[in-house]
Amino acid sequence: MFNKNVKNIIMKKIYIFPFVLMAFIVVSLMSSCSPSDEEDIYVLRDTVVLNVDTLIKEQRNVQKVNLTFVIQLAAFKEQGYADAFSVSAKEKLNSIPDVRKSGSVFLVTVGKFFDAASAQDYLTFVKSKGFTNAFVKSIN
Repeated sequence: MFNKNVKNIIMKKIYIFPFVLMAFIVVSLMSSCSPSDEEDIYVLRDTVVLNVDTLIKEQRNVQKVNLTFVIQLAAFKEQGYADAFSVSAKEKLNSIPDVRKSGSVFLVTVGKFFDAASAQDYLTFVKSKGFTNAFVKSIN
């Protein structure tokens, strides 16, 4: 019976040994994978390579668009009304509005700008003078 008890104890230890060994291996692997204070970590950025010949070729195909901007104050079907409105707008803005025909209507515009930001700034001034329906328009 004594031999049987010793045999059971030895068998239990033999079964436990692989689990203890496996736990030791897992713990040692996990501790070796974590960065320590002594290790340096380097991060490399991706490099983008541009073919210069392609960029120059594409640049040749780009066309520059020149736009002129004006502030449209009003539009009328008859030129007489457009001219009368232009006179009253001149008094309020201290600037001479243009009357131009576009299709079947006469447009009353003011200013001539080569960039939209300047036109937008002047539009703020025009609206402060009572022309609340005025807007920026590009012309050719």
